Amino acid sequence: MLFVGINAVVGGGIFLLPGQAAAQAGAASVWAYLAAGIVVGLIGLCFAELSTMFDRTGGPILYARAALGRTAGFTVGWAVWLTYLVGLAALSDGFVSYLGSLWPAAKDGEVWIVPALIFVLCLLNTVGVRMGARVVQLFTIAKLVPLAVLVFAGLTFAGAVGNADLSLVPGGRGSFLGAVLIIVFAYGGFEGTAIPAGEMVNPRRAVVVAVLGTLAAVTTFYMLVQYAALRIEPNLASAGSPLASAGEAAFSGGLALLTVGALVSIFGTQSGVVLLAPRTLYSLAREGMLPEVLGRVHPRFKTPVVSIWVTGVLVAVLAVSGSVSSLILLNVAARLYQYLMVCISAGVLRLREPEAPRAFRLPFGPAIPAVAGMLCLFLLSRQPAVNLLATAGALAAGLLLYAAGSRRV
Repeated sequence: MLFVGINAVVGGGIFLLPGQAAAQAGAASVWAYLAAGIVVGLIGLCFAELSTMFDRTGGPILYARAALGRTAGFTVGWAVWLTYLVGLAALSDGFVSYLGSLWPAAKDGEVWIVPALIFVLCLLNTVGVRMGARVVQLFTIAKLVPLAVLVFAGLTFAGAVGNADLSLVPGGRGSFLGAVLIIVFAYGGFEGTAIPAGEMVNPRRAVVVAVLGTLAAVTTFYMLVQYAALRIEPNLASAGSPLASAGEAAFSGGLALLTVGALVSIFGTQSGVVLLAPRTLYSLAREGMLPEVLGRVHPRFKTPVVSIWVTGVLVAVLAVSGSVSSLILLNVAARLYQYLMVCISAGVLRLREPEAPRAFRLPFGPAIPAVAGMLCLFLLSRQPAVNLLATAGALAAGLLLYAAGSRRV
């Protein structure tokens, strides 16, 4: 479960965020990864406890529905889908940026490269879930190799002279909290490690290892990547493809290695998101929370074909019309809403059902969910107003669809 968690979290985000984090906080961006890891760790503990209270699939949708009601459960499910949708668009945009490092013409061809990429992924997942899963597995280990090479180079022979303490890194133009807010994007996926607790031999121990072990390992790895990249390339903040630029400065062939690694990692993460995102939409439709058409399956392949292609079209539109930074912040806003509702659900169920069986029980009663929820609220308050309004608008649109879908229940 520890390796499952690490694979779920380490994806395209680490190739997209180092430059933006450095632009916000400069050399302190290394520690921003630690702060983000602690915040997400507290939220992860809430997922861990809740996952041991239920023996059926549903994750955060199920938790919020049990604690706060059907409508709240829907809004969480819709927010989960929004994080997938906007995250996939950001990854698609980042894919083109890295591809442009090897093939400059790609930057001018985004309007057809992104739709073509999404089309291929949607087609693979329409043909069958097994095909989509195999694509994900293919890229599992490959994405870690170039990052490990970059860390080794940055810690040994490739650092800029006199930059061991990152003194050559320009100060950030934003804030430390701004960097933390952006970095939360790179931790998406950890919540999946807590879901199969009912299938573990010793869930009390295994869930702790899976959630906290994953976040500790990933946070350490992210900090090393950020430190190595800043030590090699002090002006990382101004690089369009940050780790590719660091690779180019590190050693001969580094640009190609890190660029290919980024493309492999981003495509692998995209494959996983295209596998999961439509099935969230499909599940909401099958539960009677969205219009029935979104729950239709392919007559031959038995895949949620309508949800797959609706998600794909929206991703393509978002990717070619937005930027990586704005899409990431929209993803974080929706993700923080999901996390906030899970923390509230953990606190509510602890107060309402204190004696309910929990294979993993948090210490200090509802204190940890309360602290984690307040951190989510604080980070949400640091979001630009336009992102909060966009997220609220997306939730309102979802509630309109929810009202339409609920009429048939």
